[in-house]
Amino acid sequence: MYTSKRLAVVLSLTWVAGCSSGGGSGDPVADNGNDELPAVSDVIMAPAGEITHYGAVTVADDAGQASDLVGSFYRLASGVSAEFMTDMLAGNTAMCQVQDDGVIDFEEISVVYVPSVPGINATAVSAGEALVLSGPDGTYATLEEQPAGGFLFYDLPSMSMLMDGPVPTGLLLDVPGSAEIPAIVEAAVPEVTTLANAEFGGENTVSSSSTFTWDASDDPGAMIRIFTSTAGGFFLEDGVTVSCVAPDTGSFTFPADVRRDLGADFIGSAPLMSRIVVNPVQVDSTVVYVIRESFR
Repeated sequence: MYTSKRLAVVLSLTWVAGCSSGGGSGDPVADNGNDELPAVSDVIMAPAGEITHYGAVTVADDAGQASDLVGSFYRLASGVSAEFMTDMLAGNTAMCQVQDDGVIDFEEISVVYVPSVPGINATAVSAGEALVLSGPDGTYATLEEQPAGGFLFYDLPSMSMLMDGPVPTGLLLDVPGSAEIPAIVEAAVPEVTTLANAEFGGENTVSSSSTFTWDASDDPGAMIRIFTSTAGGFFLEDGVTVSCVAPDTGSFTFPADVRRDLGADFIGSAPLMSRIVVNPVQVDSTVVYVIRESFR
């Protein structure tokens, strides 16, 4: 269910304006009118505020068929703005990270999307014994707390599998809560259009100048996740990974700062691409991202 390696040491964190809309006073950076490269802001940290904990529960499909579930919850090293946390994955701007292919942590090894908060360290915490996803026909899945190898996450019980077929519509998430995470009752799992015709302009590899294309959707707030790492990077001393989430406009190229950090000689493995739609649910000082993800 999970990949064996990803990475953690952040070399750069870049925000870029969404290609589909101009910037406003609340945007990290305004649209510069350049159709080839979006405007790029300075490297930033999440602004300070009242949010001290966050979590993510992701329900994924592969080509329309239910494929994966995972949940995780965290205590932030310092408080973050509630507005920033709820808007971070609203589909208005793109966010990229270029990272050293070295240290492994849970945010990097999960196949499904687990967001991180830019510039803020986080510690995994419990949200209770089990998470429950329910639909019109009753309980769809129960995710149990599973500490493993220093990680703490929620997954299907051992020897359990998802039911065959598409992810049901109308799913609701219940989180029991703990001393650190408040209880959350019937948080809606968003709907997502299956990602189709995702291409990256190459047969097996990605370059810093690659153009990623796909069939755009009308899903409100949808974003496209793109992940690739240096081909053979596990065996190289200077391997890197690049991970982006971008507005669902139908095409994306790495912004100038990311191209610079990757270098002209970057050769990445065939990318992981998916569409995500996020429902951020705030309870007190906690934000939980309820995520639907569709892989190509």
